[in-house]
Amino acid sequence: MALSKRLLALYQMVERGSVTADIGCDHAQLSIALIQNDICPHVYACDLREQPLQRATEAIQAAQLQNRITPCLKNGIAQLAPEVSTIVIAGMGVETALMILSDHPEELQEQRTFIIQVNRHVDKLRSWISKHHYTIVKEALVEEDHFYEIVCFRCQYHGAYNEEEQLFGVYLKNEPLFERYLKHQLAQLELILAQLPCEHPRRMHMERQRQMILKQLNQAHTKTVFNEEL
Repeated sequence: MALSKRLLALYQMVERGSVTADIGCDHAQLSIALIQNDICPHVYACDLREQPLQRATEAIQAAQLQNRITPCLKNGIAQLAPEVSTIVIAGMGVETALMILSDHPEELQEQRTFIIQVNRHVDKLRSWISKHHYTIVKEALVEEDHFYEIVCFRCQYHGAYNEEEQLFGVYLKNEPLFERYLKHQLAQLELILAQLPCEHPRRMHMERQRQMILKQLNQAHTKTVFNEEL
C-alpha cells in the first residue's frame, strides 16, 4: 500500500516492535501499512465515529488483517489496551488533539510514545508539551500541498522549552525543508500583517513572530552556505 508523504512520515516514526493505537484512523491506511511491513505485532485502529470506523474495518478485512488490527469505537485515548506503547494522533486540529491528550491523563504513561500531527498551530502543541515538562524526542517536516509538522514526545521529565523551540521546533532545523518552510510562514504572516490595523491587539505579537522567523531564516541561510563551502 502506497502511503502519502504525511502518512509515510508518521509510519517512519513508529518504533519497530511496538503495539500501536492509531487514533482517528480514517481508512486504516497507516494501521495496515504498519502490519504489512511487520513494524508492529498488533495495531488498534480507533475512531470516535461509526462510519469512519466501518470504512476502516472494511479496509482491514480486505487486507485480511483482522487478526492483527483491532477496530475500536472509542473516544480518543480512553481505556487503551495496557500493551499499547505507541499512540498516533494525526490529521486533526490542535484543540481536538490537546483535548484528547488532556481528557485522559491516566493514559499518559512514561513507557508510551506519542506521535502527533496537527494541521495548524503546532506551537500550541509544543507549548502544552513544555508546560507538562514532557520530552520531545523526534520531529519531522513534510510538504504535501501543505506543510505538516510531526512531533514525537514521551512523558518523561524535561525542562520547559524556550519560545523559539515552541515556535520552530527542537529538531526541525535539521530538516531539508526547514528554510523553505520558514519562507512560507513568513509570506503568510506578512500577508496578514499587511491587512491588520496598526492598533490591532495581536499586531505586536505577530510582529515579534516575524522578527523571530527572519532570525531563523538568516541562521538557516548561513548554515546552508557554510555546508556548500565545505
